[in-house]
Amino acid sequence: MSRLVHPPHRIGRERLAELVSSAAYGSILVLGGLSVIGVSEVAGGHAAELVASVGLATWLAHLFAELLADHVRHSEPLNRAEIRRAAMDGSPILLVTVLPAIMLLAGRLDVLSDPAARVVAILVAIVQLLAIGAYVARVAATPPATRWSFAAVTGGLGIAMVVLTLLLGH
Repeated sequence: MSRLVHPPHRIGRERLAELVSSAAYGSILVLGGLSVIGVSEVAGGHAAELVASVGLATWLAHLFAELLADHVRHSEPLNRAEIRRAAMDGSPILLVTVLPAIMLLAGRLDVLSDPAARVVAILVAIVQLLAIGAYVARVAATPPATRWSFAAVTGGLGIAMVVLTLLLGH
């Protein structure tokens, strides 16, 4: 396991749940954003900006909502530690935007063709969602034989949500 991924016994299950929730939410939003990006937006550099903006705006909204909710939970003013915790709990939202945005930027910089950059960015976002599902299956003590099935269902449901969002929005 990577040094960046802490086992659940080191950070607590509730905190781990917050991080997983943020990563899943961010992944779905990134996939939604990627699904409406055309090749011309990749060429113009707007695609990478859109994905990065979705991540940043979602993280800021998450931070705002968490701070409001914490103020309801604790009637006293929030301290720096609580603000820092809320910012960190939402950080996976930012992290899941990085690789897809880099792939789109690679298209803008002609490292990849524009259509390839778009496809690779979508594939990266799907793989990230599958990885989140696989991690949850591992942490939730899912039997090894069904872990990848759980990850595949997680990825499929995420993609289904993006498709539903697109259908409702058009």
